[in-house]
Amino acid sequence: MLKIIERTANYLKKLGVEDYDIYAVEGDGTGIEVKNGGVDRIKVSQTKGVAIRVVVDGRLGFAYTNDVSDDGMRIAIECAKENAKCSEPDDYSFSMPEKSSFELKLTDDDYENIPTEQKIELAKELESLALQFDSRVKRVRKASYGDRKTTVYYYNSNDHSFSYTATSYTLSILLAVEENGDSQIGWDYQSTRFFHQLNPKLVAVTAAANAVELLGAKPIKTKRIPVIFKNTVFAELIETLSAAFLGNNVLRKKSLFADRLSHEIASHALSIYDDPHHPDGLGSCPYDDEGVVTRRKAVVERGVLKNFLVDIYSARKLGLKPTGNGIRPSISSLPSSGITNLIVERGALGLEEMVKTPEEVIVVTDAMGIHTVNPISGEFSIGISGVYYVDGKKITPITGMTVAGNMKELLKNVTEVGADQKWLGNVCSPSVLVKELTVSGE
Repeated sequence: MLKIIERTANYLKKLGVEDYDIYAVEGDGTGIEVKNGGVDRIKVSQTKGVAIRVVVDGRLGFAYTNDVSDDGMRIAIECAKENAKCSEPDDYSFSMPEKSSFELKLTDDDYENIPTEQKIELAKELESLALQFDSRVKRVRKASYGDRKTTVYYYNSNDHSFSYTATSYTLSILLAVEENGDSQIGWDYQSTRFFHQLNPKLVAVTAAANAVELLGAKPIKTKRIPVIFKNTVFAELIETLSAAFLGNNVLRKKSLFADRLSHEIASHALSIYDDPHHPDGLGSCPYDDEGVVTRRKAVVERGVLKNFLVDIYSARKLGLKPTGNGIRPSISSLPSSGITNLIVERGALGLEEMVKTPEEVIVVTDAMGIHTVNPISGEFSIGISGVYYVDGKKITPITGMTVAGNMKELLKNVTEVGADQKWLGNVCSPSVLVKELTVSGE
């Protein structure tokens, strides 16, 4: 790949293109699904591609290709130049050379040596452990294993270059439990950097226990009540809300926090960080996808909005410094502001202790429609399942209920942040207690 990038750069120079960058990715991965003790699906994937940005007469052109032959690269370059003619002149720039102090180990040395049979057995073990947990676990709809190794390469016309390689592994399970004609769904997920950190027992037991806990669930009467969002649910909420922290959305006035920088937007109990140097985060990286050195930064610190997450373009337009958050979901995407590892800082209380804090509380263990939270107005209405507690004692599991409100109100009414952090993708959160929300049921 390095030779391909070198030839591409030489060709760009030969064409007289003075401002450009080259972003390349190659990788491979395995996905395995088991069902009823047998292999249901195996997928082996390979990725190789190059994205090119050029600036010609102040106009940005972009093209990408999975054909990395000389002809493929030549066509991509010509397409990028042609595309530049169709764009409006603007103030574009590329990153300057800078050395990262990043020291995390991102690659599992054992990646190439793990036999497919061992991966299959791990997925089978996950399914088996779930079925053994409780006789009420009747079906495992899907038990999955996945891995990936990816190498990122970057070079631009400022002679800034870098590359790094990262590995990742995942386990996930979806199951159904039944009792007295009632059925409930349970799921859990784990992502790690290293194979030896995978824990099929923890994933299986968590999914099964969550589902069993909801057996017999029913709606209760509508009430205004304290609500605990369990770690995975609050992680989903924060992931959706993260759009409001991104520079490109702030620039387009599509953020409910567009004019709130340095203002209090949440409870003092809440702090959120974007940390691309976290050892457990799958979004950890020494540079972002346009070559800016990454660093840990506060997004919300003790309730105060400290930083927007910006790429080079949105930083310049907003009068800010780039934060190392220029992210490309794939080679087909231009870099735009995004999160690396978004982490809600943990508190001191365990979930059991938090449940005992208010006189009555609903613990939300699952939510539907979180993606519908409006990042501009903050309005939300989501379906929930969970457990209703009084004086720290479980009264009844609940389902078929809705919690509604505004994210501004929710964030400012956070009274406790738990100690039970859990990763969901590249977002990490503990459980969080909100003083009061309207929960609609019967």
